[in-house]
Amino acid sequence: MFFFNRVSRYAKHNRRLKRLLVFMLVSTGLLFLSKTGYVLLQFPVRVVQNVPRESTVDIKHDMESVESVPQAHGPSQTAVLVMSATREAALRNHLEQLLKFRPSYPHIPIIISQDGTTESVSRLAASYVNSTANIFFIHHKDRVGVGSPGQKAAKNYFYIAQHYKWALDRVFFEMGYTTVIITEDDLDISEDFFSYFAATKHLLFDDISLWCISAWNDNGAASVTDRSKSDLLYRTDFFPGLGWMLTASVWKELSANWPEAYWDDWLRRPEVRKGRACIRPEVSRTAHNMKVAGKGSSNGLFKTFLSSIHLPDSPVDFSKVNVDSLKKKEYDVSLAAIVKNAEPLTFELLDGTLDATKTYKTIYKNPREFRAIAKKYKLMSDIRSGMARTAYYGIVPFMKDGSRVYAVHGNFDEKLLLNGTSSSYLYTADWDRMSRYLEFEELYCRPGKWTGKCDPADPGMTEWFKKRNRMRLLKSWSDVIVN
Repeated sequence: MFFFNRVSRYAKHNRRLKRLLVFMLVSTGLLFLSKTGYVLLQFPVRVVQNVPRESTVDIKHDMESVESVPQAHGPSQTAVLVMSATREAALRNHLEQLLKFRPSYPHIPIIISQDGTTESVSRLAASYVNSTANIFFIHHKDRVGVGSPGQKAAKNYFYIAQHYKWALDRVFFEMGYTTVIITEDDLDISEDFFSYFAATKHLLFDDISLWCISAWNDNGAASVTDRSKSDLLYRTDFFPGLGWMLTASVWKELSANWPEAYWDDWLRRPEVRKGRACIRPEVSRTAHNMKVAGKGSSNGLFKTFLSSIHLPDSPVDFSKVNVDSLKKKEYDVSLAAIVKNAEPLTFELLDGTLDATKTYKTIYKNPREFRAIAKKYKLMSDIRSGMARTAYYGIVPFMKDGSRVYAVHGNFDEKLLLNGTSSSYLYTADWDRMSRYLEFEELYCRPGKWTGKCDPADPGMTEWFKKRNRMRLLKSWSDVIVN
């Protein structure tokens, strides 16, 4: 009896073991097939409005067949140009959001532009190509090499600039679009992303003092924005990028002189900007997806700021927002009145609790004073072409304790704002060099590093760098103004 009981238990156990082994083998097989694309249970990439997907192209043998040139149909049509390179997961995430929120696929083409030869990205882009759904793919593979050691160290910035010029030349000059929204593969977009651009697009044609619409707020962290008023829009002298619209006429002007590298900083230069402004929102309509972005070309330099910027909590129907109030004359009159009536605050008083029913202003006379304000309230502190980020006529708005505060440039002149004088008089290259010195000071002139005279040209400091075999690094800081 004992013997038969043992046999029975062993058989029962053996059957369970067999079932487990079969289950494991089947699961492993299905996983392998799904990864290689040979199983019908694999979920297709979702495309809104039940638009059929076209067949995936064999990248190695027939890449050219997915590269298409969609022509603009009528002068009012706007295309979305997606800039991509090596990040497959980022591109998939971004395209899925564009397809989810795109209101009408026949009228808003999506053009994926890839730089370089990362095959997984090429395959992914090709899998989305669908002329019925107005999704297209162009491929930039002919990179121009970089020469000097300095250029090689920053080669990604050179490749990015080449890609932007090539892609924008194609969509404007070859395909014939009059307006284009440029996005990047590591961006998330808001539900009202397309509503925002549709409502503001006409401003680029009605107001010659505007040259771009941006979905991005450089100072978009929740701690310094009013998220309850996500319909608020502003003018800014500082080019924001990161989801932005421009016109064919502006691109014709820019394309002829496009830089070899650092294209976004080039756009901020006074001789390029020519006193023109962009529109930007209080609450960003784009956000960096840090999970799929990686370090990017900036090597994670702005990660803390980028990760603090989030999309709005609920969408806005921008067709119901009076965006015409952003036209220069009306906007400038309103801004002048706000700044004039704002309650003055010293930097020290900013430490206290503010009255949420009031509007305040604080003056900064130099980069050091602006940097102190920015550091205290977690604004971006860098200066580019003499401008602080989000500045308009040197005025940077932010929130504290539920109150709106305006950081106002010490040389701001209300009369010059109201008579239409360009804001360029406020921005000088010296502020860039002074700001760079402050960055140098923070990095090296502190306990544990150099405690002598903080000056890259100081003999003692030069010797300190020399002993550490870092003279090349010190040389990169030579063009600063000690302040």
